Amino acid sequence: MTRQRSVVVAGGGIGGLAAAASMAARGLDVTVLERAERIGTGGSGLVLYPNGLRAADALGTRIGARIRAAGRAGRPGEVRVLMDARGTVLAEEPVGGAGSGGTPQIPVLRSALHRALLDEALTAGAAVVLATAVTDYTVRTGQVAVHLSDGSVTACDALVGADGIHSAVRARMLADGPPQYRGYTSVRGRTTGSALGQRGHVVNGRGIQMFIAPVGDDTLYWTAKITAPAGVWPALGPAGARLALLEALEGWYAPVVDLVRTADPEDVVVTDIHDRDPAPRWVDDRVALLGDAAHPMVPALGQGANLALEDAAVLADALASPAPVADALAGYARERMERAAAVVLASRRQGALDQGADRAGEERRNAHIRSAGRKDADLADVVGWRPRPQCPEPGRAPAATTTVRPRKGTIVMGAPHIVLISGSLRPGSTCDRVAEWCAQRCAEHGASARVFTGTEIDFPAYRPGLAGRHAAVTGFLEELRAADGVILVSPTYHATVSGLLKNALDYVNDIGGPVPYLQGRPIGTVAVGSAAQGAVSTLTTLRTIGHALRGWPTPVGVAVSQAPEQPAADGGEPAPDVERLTQMVSQVVWLGGIRAEDAHPPVLGAVA
Repeated sequence: MTRQRSVVVAGGGIGGLAAAASMAARGLDVTVLERAERIGTGGSGLVLYPNGLRAADALGTRIGARIRAAGRAGRPGEVRVLMDARGTVLAEEPVGGAGSGGTPQIPVLRSALHRALLDEALTAGAAVVLATAVTDYTVRTGQVAVHLSDGSVTACDALVGADGIHSAVRARMLADGPPQYRGYTSVRGRTTGSALGQRGHVVNGRGIQMFIAPVGDDTLYWTAKITAPAGVWPALGPAGARLALLEALEGWYAPVVDLVRTADPEDVVVTDIHDRDPAPRWVDDRVALLGDAAHPMVPALGQGANLALEDAAVLADALASPAPVADALAGYARERMERAAAVVLASRRQGALDQGADRAGEERRNAHIRSAGRKDADLADVVGWRPRPQCPEPGRAPAATTTVRPRKGTIVMGAPHIVLISGSLRPGSTCDRVAEWCAQRCAEHGASARVFTGTEIDFPAYRPGLAGRHAAVTGFLEELRAADGVILVSPTYHATVSGLLKNALDYVNDIGGPVPYLQGRPIGTVAVGSAAQGAVSTLTTLRTIGHALRGWPTPVGVAVSQAPEQPAADGGEPAPDVERLTQMVSQVVWLGGIRAEDAHPPVLGAVA
């Protein structure tokens, strides 16, 4: 019998418990070590966004269902009211589905989320040890020696540092000092029976912003972010901070003031807000960081818990694979670091805008909300994250061999990896949605797929020489190295098309080969736009790119004016352009699968 892979998770927070539950459910031997004597008793609430919910589902369908049940889903047409301190409405932001990436946001109490994840971890077979912290580790041949706060040492195959913003595992790995204070503090609580009802609000004052969300049972959780010197508010303690907040809210909209006045002081939590610059690495051989230990961020975009769930889903998938531990963790870091860094920095920028610490800042923030109709910047690229197709469940046939039936005969092929590139620089564009649609069709054919959007890699504005100092570019080039096929999706407007050929050559040239080429990899082409002549020109340019990169342009090039709908449940006949798009994807997967069977594929960038 094959020995179970053993994993120690340092930290019983959201990310640590989520990873533990998913890994244990996949047959790993998991132990969670939590420094506190109880799990999940502090904090007020948070919001789960579409990306966090997709991550929860990727952790396991039961885990996703439990997390949804723990919170309160936004109802169709529900909005969050954005107002100034006097109660004047600045905008109403949709949160019930249509305005949140098609999926309702789910506010949830932290204690309820912790309880659900703890139950799932224990049910799956994970061991949870309280009042025990990881203080240090030593990587040995084939294992990790984990040093504990009681002086003992335990050995495991992998150590996951999910021990928060003051992570001991991170300190041992990176020795990068304390996190950075960002100029404002947080006072959080919950209130039942407020006159505000079960409706979300964001209330803006000078140097203070309050976020309010319903969590069911006539209860609202609230967070006040207050511009202040470090240490001042935490020194007041929960009761003193609540009284000081009431004083600071004098003259504000009365129901908001009453929200704080009637809150239970024992539920109030006070925390100075810190983050860190993106880390240079997350992995030390058999040790990896996760959640706040890897990427602490300010709460301005509400993404801390959501990205921890993303981390957990990717990590569980990696460690449940047959890959060696060090290789699995390195792959996890490659997939997560660039995205997490982007969200950390975006949150930092949004947080600085939110505070409105002086009169000019207050006016800029409120003007932005009035014009944009939302609190934050466009979050489509943040909440649009989707997990990769997961490894097959135990006992099911693996996706490594798939039968694809082209027009002539049948071939049993290897499962290829397809890279899709959207050439649009606008987040959530039609190009991005077409690329996502094609990626889903790739997965249905048994292929793995990775979509790169224009905003993610700044394509087509790329310039050579960035590979060594730009994480997004490095990740993109690594994906190209592993690709068995490529699909290029481009808008038809001239400014993009004219730069595609040169910049594609620049990208691949940065891989290191003196002759850039894709060595026979199939290349699918999609032009997105309503102008017929522009579509023809775009497809011609995309084919030229394929030939210049020594790829293998597929016979079918497709022009579409909009992203296709998902396949109809009634199995009706697809539209002609959708049928051609499906044929193109099938060809790329088929040809890529033939290449994937080669035990020694050509190295991308080698001399012809």
